[in-house]
Amino acid sequence: MNIQFEDKNRDNKGRFLEGDKPPSKPVLVYLPQPIIDSLDDYGMKNGTGRGKSIQRLLQGVLEPIDETPIPNTADKNKVRLELIKNSNPLYVEYRKKHYIPNRGTVGQQLQYLVFYGGEIVGVIGGASAVYKSEDRDSFFGLSDEKYLKTRQLNSLVNNNIFKLDYPAPNLATIVLKMWRKQIAKDWKTLYGVDVCGFETFVIEERLWNGQTRNGGCYRADNWELVGITKGYGKTNTRGRKHNNKLLQSKKLIYCQKIKGKKLCTEYETSWGDNKKIRELMKKRNEMLSDPLDLLIKSIRES
Repeated sequence: MNIQFEDKNRDNKGRFLEGDKPPSKPVLVYLPQPIIDSLDDYGMKNGTGRGKSIQRLLQGVLEPIDETPIPNTADKNKVRLELIKNSNPLYVEYRKKHYIPNRGTVGQQLQYLVFYGGEIVGVIGGASAVYKSEDRDSFFGLSDEKYLKTRQLNSLVNNNIFKLDYPAPNLATIVLKMWRKQIAKDWKTLYGVDVCGFETFVIEERLWNGQTRNGGCYRADNWELVGITKGYGKTNTRGRKHNNKLLQSKKLIYCQKIKGKKLCTEYETSWGDNKKIRELMKKRNEMLSDPLDLLIKSIRES
């Protein structure tokens, strides 16, 4: 699908042009370490805090020196995913640090811890697809008829969270590819539905460290940029008022199809069916990784 973008500061794939980065020149400047630490902490927690404060005050003056050694290119043999509950303390901690606030996840979902060797380096998860997205609907060929579309959506998985703390080159792409295969298998086991595609929504913005969040890891994993959302106004999709600027932001829509898989037309969710809910809970518990096993694996691989 060929998407045309009107923004002159983007290329034909919707990415910011390199020439749009603010000019700068090297100047030797010393700041008290507590101030630097505070700025870094705020920037890491809020995604853009440092960028919006430092760049406005010192744009074109201060060039930060990165003394952190760059890890070697990621080794896919060291990566593994472990299915966990979303109440797992490690998952909860990573979820708090994600740039999009946690408003809960409704519907079907599977969440994973990301291990690199014996170290936990992030989380990645999948959940029920959003109901309305015109560009997404067109990409997958979803029905306009509400009843059929509701069933079709059960075979699409929304990558609702993906956060890594380990900056090894290519690690994000390796994790995404592994996650797609793993969650398609687990989704079929738990919900009995063949996954036919994936979606995700990325808020594009300059980050505190000077880089840009624009879904590069998804493009590297052959996801397609199918459009840009319009963003919400002062109310969300359910008509509730909010002041969350991230909800109001436009988002890049990335999707990927699985070859040979078709949209589901028969599946019905467990909503309101207590017997089916109990069966799903039992099956989910059987699939979950045992905390002791996770600890033993980590020790062996560290």
